[in-house]
Amino acid sequence: MKDVSARPQDTFGGGYHGRIARSKTTHDHALRRGAYRSMRRRGGGALGGWRLALPSGLFALIFATGALLLLGAGAAFAFFTEDLPSAQDLAKDPLPQSTKVYDRTGAELLYQFSEENRELVAYDEIPQILVDATVAAEDKSFWSNPGVDLLGIVRAIVSDVTNRGSGQGGASTITQQLVKQRIVGSEVSIKRKIREAILAVEVTNTYSKRQILELYFNQIYYGNQAYGVKAAAQTYFGKSDLSKLTLAEAALLAGLPQAPSVLDPTQADNVDRAKDRRAYVLSQMVDTGAIKQGAADGANAETIKVAGPPVATIKAPHFVFQVRNQLTQILGGDEAAVSRGGYRVTTTLDMTKQEIGERQVKEWVERLHGRNVWNAALVSIDPRSGEVLTYVGSVDYNNRDDPRVQGQFDVAGIGVRQPGSSFKMFNYVTALKNGATAATVVVDARTDFGGKADPTRLSPAACAYCPENADLQYHGPVTMRQAIRESRNVPAVRFLAEYSGIEATIQTAHDLGITTDIDPTTIGLSLTLGAKEVHLADMASAYGVLANMGVRVTPTYVLKVEDAHGKVVWEHKDYEQKRVLDAGIAWIMTDILKDTTQPSKDFIFGSWTNIGRVAALKTGTTDNLKDVYSVGYVPTLVTGVWMGNSNGDRMSAVDFASATGPGQLWRDYMKEALADTPSSDWARPANVVSGTVVSAPGAYGGFGSGLAPSALSPFSMTEWFIKGTEPAKADDWFVAGCPQPDGTVKVAMKINDTRAPAAFQRYTDQWVRDAIAGKHTYGRYTWNLVSPDACATPTPVLTPVPTRTPVPTPTFPFGTPTPRPIPTPTKKP
Repeated sequence: MKDVSARPQDTFGGGYHGRIARSKTTHDHALRRGAYRSMRRRGGGALGGWRLALPSGLFALIFATGALLLLGAGAAFAFFTEDLPSAQDLAKDPLPQSTKVYDRTGAELLYQFSEENRELVAYDEIPQILVDATVAAEDKSFWSNPGVDLLGIVRAIVSDVTNRGSGQGGASTITQQLVKQRIVGSEVSIKRKIREAILAVEVTNTYSKRQILELYFNQIYYGNQAYGVKAAAQTYFGKSDLSKLTLAEAALLAGLPQAPSVLDPTQADNVDRAKDRRAYVLSQMVDTGAIKQGAADGANAETIKVAGPPVATIKAPHFVFQVRNQLTQILGGDEAAVSRGGYRVTTTLDMTKQEIGERQVKEWVERLHGRNVWNAALVSIDPRSGEVLTYVGSVDYNNRDDPRVQGQFDVAGIGVRQPGSSFKMFNYVTALKNGATAATVVVDARTDFGGKADPTRLSPAACAYCPENADLQYHGPVTMRQAIRESRNVPAVRFLAEYSGIEATIQTAHDLGITTDIDPTTIGLSLTLGAKEVHLADMASAYGVLANMGVRVTPTYVLKVEDAHGKVVWEHKDYEQKRVLDAGIAWIMTDILKDTTQPSKDFIFGSWTNIGRVAALKTGTTDNLKDVYSVGYVPTLVTGVWMGNSNGDRMSAVDFASATGPGQLWRDYMKEALADTPSSDWARPANVVSGTVVSAPGAYGGFGSGLAPSALSPFSMTEWFIKGTEPAKADDWFVAGCPQPDGTVKVAMKINDTRAPAAFQRYTDQWVRDAIAGKHTYGRYTWNLVSPDACATPTPVLTPVPTRTPVPTPTFPFGTPTPRPIPTPTKKP
């Protein structure tokens, strides 16, 4: 009998968290009152009430042979109802629902976290043909029975006793199956069966038939990890809209709950059994009058076509697991809620950029196999909002076997690798905070910073801590800009020792976003060279502070979280924007880092990293070539790249460095990812002013005092300063004009490195002696390498200075940059 009078509000509306509708129809009450009166007449007694009507059918047999004979009616009833759950518990606990994770558009499903693969459906969304098929298969008297089917129980008992069971049906009603699943459990015992029956009657007295069916359709397991009928329709037929199910498909689904694993039609061995079960359901539908025999025959003749077992696919896997971590935090640390709560998560992921990143990482790693490069990671963030747009945690998530790859390990967010010279940025930013400028000069000379070396020797064996430059050259007095542009190691250490300080630099790194602990007592001056391992995602976020002109926004992987009812429970808006760095300092550091991507300003890196628009970049390479880095940005996008091998294998040092590995990967990704984004530059803050300083201009320049020009200063250039830090002192390094034997006049230079510790003076003096002797020129400084002492002799005898020649260009496997002539210094009039 169809519950035609049940109203729409008698459903749970697809959810189980809110108020449960309790409205009953006159039909429901009349039906139950009649059933209960009949039961009272048969099994009434002194205790009264509907519970006294229970000893009938199966109950009569059980009570008659057991409880009534041994314990008495009252004691038996108390025994079976002791601690009996309430019928209200049927809908008390929410059903586990899958949490679905989408890209930033909300259209692309990345993954779903599931304890049980389930999507709730309201009764009104269930087609009548599926209702009829399920009732016919599981409980033909559902619409009229009081929760138990007395005749069905008798038939089941007779069938079991006579061993003539058909295997097609049982004594449990739909309501009893639901009570078993939701409340009493699956313990095999007479006591459990009796308690199940008692509760089934009570549930029928508490909920409408529509509500019971809605709970059933959402609760029952259909096999193949599909819980609930909506997940089953999607799993077996690829249909998320139940109204699209055919009669044959509805009959097949209705028959599955009896034995899901045995009847699973996706398994070839089960197809015949699934057909037989479908035929049984169709015959029962004819028997109940739900369909005609012709319709049953037509459906029965159809070949079973299923979508096949679902393949658990995951897009942007390492990103998705970062989403899970953040979602757990949003939900108060409740990990179970992530896979049970049925949340809809809209993430920050830009699928277009993600696909570009994954492809570029794969192509570049494959191209570099000959350099023993087998893995890479890439992270892109919008520095203005902190939104993570691209996240590639390894070259191949599915490559578990190659120890050089270990694809499922997230190098970008979980791994910690040495960043090399890309960490120098924190040192130089700290120096700027402490009063240094882009024109501040330190001496690039081979130096023992350990203080324990033999002062008369500078051999590697005699050094306590003598960092080397990558090219094993020393360029004497260099400005901060030149030191950063050419990524020179000795000047970086001198800036750390003379201006920044280890602890202050660590604090800057933490302020900008580095989360790894750094012990200042153990890291020492090697801190600035990237000796401490960090997360790539942290490095990208920290450089994003520069891109955002000193304002930090904590990275986020999630844009919005909605609960199972569509209510927004968290959203990435009104987020904290914390100023951690003066805008002027961020702008000046960015202006210096721009040089790295411009061939006209950087003869080492510019040809490899230019992206056709204004951009800033810093690369990094570890001494042992186990890690290479590039982190760069434009105003709207910051991207960090790491390359290496997950097992720590060294890459090949032949024709390979940070510029030709991650630098070119960064370049290609940024050019493609920004193809539709207009080029832009950073507006200069009001506290940044220009000034003229003594420093050789051009890509090969930088040599000079960094002071205000004097009449003897042979060259000058414009530099940027925080207002008030422009050099006021006139240049006193170029001290005299020296006539030369050939009739020319050179300018003698004296290095007044007053900021450096006195112990460093001997290293400066040694560099000067070597330079005058013709060493360390590298085609840069021949116009002024004259000792002031030489000017005191009427006819000085000078060591010949080699003819200026260009710095040799490295040979790289992916093309050679176009040679550029060394600029002629511009002498100040």
